Amino acid sequence: MSLPFPGPHPLHRVCFVMPFHIMEMRGGGAEVQAWILAKELSRRGFDVHYVAMSVRGKAGTSERVNGVTLHWLPYREHLRWVQSGKWYRALKEIDPDLVIQRMSSETTGVIGLYVRCHKKAFSWICTGDSMPRRWLYVSRQVEANRAKAPGAVKSLVFLADAAVRDVMRQLGMRCLTHAFTQNEAQRRSLKAAFGLESIRLPSGHEPPRGFSDAEWRRREAIVFWAGTLGPMKRPELFGELARRFEGREVRFVLAGDHADAAYRERVVAALPGNVEWLGRVPFEETLAWFDRAAVLVNTSPEGGEGFPNTFIQAWLRGVPVLTMGVDPDGIIHEHDLGDVARTVDELAAHLSHLLGDPLGYLRIAENVAAFARERFTVERVADCFLDALGAAPVAEMTS
Repeated sequence: MSLPFPGPHPLHRVCFVMPFHIMEMRGGGAEVQAWILAKELSRRGFDVHYVAMSVRGKAGTSERVNGVTLHWLPYREHLRWVQSGKWYRALKEIDPDLVIQRMSSETTGVIGLYVRCHKKAFSWICTGDSMPRRWLYVSRQVEANRAKAPGAVKSLVFLADAAVRDVMRQLGMRCLTHAFTQNEAQRRSLKAAFGLESIRLPSGHEPPRGFSDAEWRRREAIVFWAGTLGPMKRPELFGELARRFEGREVRFVLAGDHADAAYRERVVAALPGNVEWLGRVPFEETLAWFDRAAVLVNTSPEGGEGFPNTFIQAWLRGVPVLTMGVDPDGIIHEHDLGDVARTVDELAAHLSHLLGDPLGYLRIAENVAAFARERFTVERVADCFLDALGAAPVAEMTS
């Protein structure tokens, strides 16, 4: 596809600033979406760069992958704001016309300083319903201190670190030229916390190259769960669901990991014997499981996620989604893309009905795939993003 405008775009050089890159198997949905959009913009003729920390010893190097130039910085677990100068110098050397960030952290403040000093554009894309909170990292750290009890001194240091990160986030958010949100809850939160209007931007994925037909998937009955094994994702409920199907020809597969080894071990040890735990799975291998799955299950609570990548990965393959709360703007209920349950028993009933109704499963699988192809391809997302850049920004670039 050629550029959707005559001549070079005024924001031709683009730089994504993210904590990690998905090719190093760090990060999550935000990194996946950033990389997908980066590749699509490169395909359309933009000069695309991507700055991230490396956890594999690549700091100080750069490489070109899929038409995108990757710039690697040193990894830090704590006090990441102390290397703000490295992020700033990377931006200054790249000299992008537009900086894109699909999350928020201390680097939001670094980006804000760069775009203000150099009169550049800054597009911020919300990734989760909690992202617009002003004191996001402080509130998370308070909860972590309460749960882990690291001791008085460490608790204060961690809390101070979180406060610095939040202050830098808040300063950076003042410098946005375009803000994007995924759903109505995020739009309201961003307006309330920062006084910013936003543009609705769906997530998207590359269309699958091929996947199993619906009737084969229904007969194979692979029930898939994919994500980070964090408390907010509630993977233990997937185990409870699987227990209700012990002795039946239904295959439960869980893909995901967690940095806290003790927490991960507790979660995995509690899973019943009919759950296959894959651990951390490379991105392409995860997509292969989506190609074969009959149903995707999401156990996060309502408001626990913005618009999960896994929903789109499933829907593009005609895989219905069963959730225990997450239904962005009621899209699952309104467009018949699966079902939303309040309890594990309800979830089990929905699953039994889907797998036991061949004609009903075929109908919903065809509907899901058609809906996703219309709404959630990366081409459509890039079109929406570029259209928004041509519209009035939420703020003017300032000196």
